[in-house]
Formats: sequence, C-alpha cells, structure tokens
Amino acid sequence: MKQSIDSMDNLMKKKIHVYYLISAIYMIVSIVLGLILKDDLVLFLAWNMLLATIVFFLSEVLVFLYEKRAHLWMLMVFFALWLLFFPNTIYMLTDFIHIQNYTFFWRYADLYNYSLTEWIVFTHILIGALYAAKLGFSAIKKIEPIIKKHTVGYYYLILVTIFFLSSFGIFIGRFLRFNTWNIFELITNIGMVFSHGTFLVGFVSIFFVIHWFVYFLFSNQEQKIYNIDNKPNSEE
Repeated sequence: MKQSIDSMDNLMKKKIHVYYLISAIYMIVSIVLGLILKDDLVLFLAWNMLLATIVFFLSEVLVFLYEKRAHLWMLMVFFALWLLFFPNTIYMLTDFIHIQNYTFFWRYADLYNYSLTEWIVFTHILIGALYAAKLGFSAIKKIEPIIKKHTVGYYYLILVTIFFLSSFGIFIGRFLRFNTWNIFELITNIGMVFSHGTFLVGFVSIFFVIHWFVYFLFSNQEQKIYNIDNKPNSEE
C-alpha cells in the first residue's frame, strides 16, 4: 500500500506540467482584471479556462491509468469524461462575440476610441482562446499513442468523430446554455437541439473546419516542401 502511495506521489511530482501554472496565472489575472474593470465577461473567462485545463488533466489521468494497466471500464469512463469536457477547449473562441459590447470606434470606420481598456480585454480573450485551444490539442497529443495503438488505421476517423462531437457540444453550450455536467438533462431535451435545423448544421460544419485548422496549427507536424520533380528539399 505504501509503495503504491509513494509511486503515485512520485508520478504527480514528475507530471506537474507548466500548463497548470499558465492556467492558474490566467485565471488569477481574469479575476483581478475582471474586478478592476467590473467586467463579468473577464471574470467568467477564469471559469472557462478551468474547464479547458481539466481536459488536459484528464488526458494525463488517462495516460497514467493506461500505463498502470487499469481495467478497461475505468479507461472508458475517463475517456468519456475527457470527450465530454473537450469542447471547452475550443469553446473559448466563441467568446469573441462579446467584443460587440466594447467601443472600438466612435464612428466607423475613421474615428477610433483611443481607450486601452477595450484592447486589454481583446488581448485577454485572444490569449485565453488560443491557450485553451492549445490545451485541447496538447491533450489529444497526450493520448494519441494509445489511440493509434488500439485503432490501427482509424486514428483520423477517431479525430473526425471527436471534432464533430466537439463542434456539436460547442453549439449546445453556446446557444442552449447546457454545461458538460448537464448531459442527462440534455438527453431529455434532445428535440430542442435539432429544432435549429439549418443553423445547427452550418454552425457545426464551421466549427468542424475550425477544429481541423487549429489541429494543424498545434499538431507540431513538420510539413515537407517538394520541388517540381516531387523530390523533398534537402535540409541543411
């Protein structure tokens, strides 16, 4: 028993990631800045960042359980939790809709409002949205070896499924205001979701594309540049 506790303690010490520190700093800044500006949006960004950070944490838990040869049912439960929380990482991109509440122009398009407050809020949203997306795709990279090992040849099909479900989840969170933990309530009101018809399809399609674009940005996959004769350029 003591050996197991020591093993867990050593693992947690080893696995503490700089991402948690960055998330904590962002959340503290959100709270302090929100109180100073008396801005509820900035305050709420701290909560959104916490949810995005949980996604990365769950990926570390999954890797730990897999390495410790945990039961399959336990792995499936934590993967389901991870999947439920994953939309929170891309969701923060939708917070840019709140920019309309700030005054960047006194008269569009030639008379600007020279106020730093608007630009501070813009910067805070931008950093949060990009960082939350980074957390999400870093989480995918964490569990990628496990997925590839057990779904040989189907990895990108799994990504398609994850991105589609995540886009669907973002729609539900943004427009229907359901949270991750409201999954059972959502099931009983599923008709409400599909009543949005064309807009639902369009929105999910747009964010499906955004998922792939952000995945390309943060996947750290080097792309080879080919000459006209289809031979890779040699690197010096």
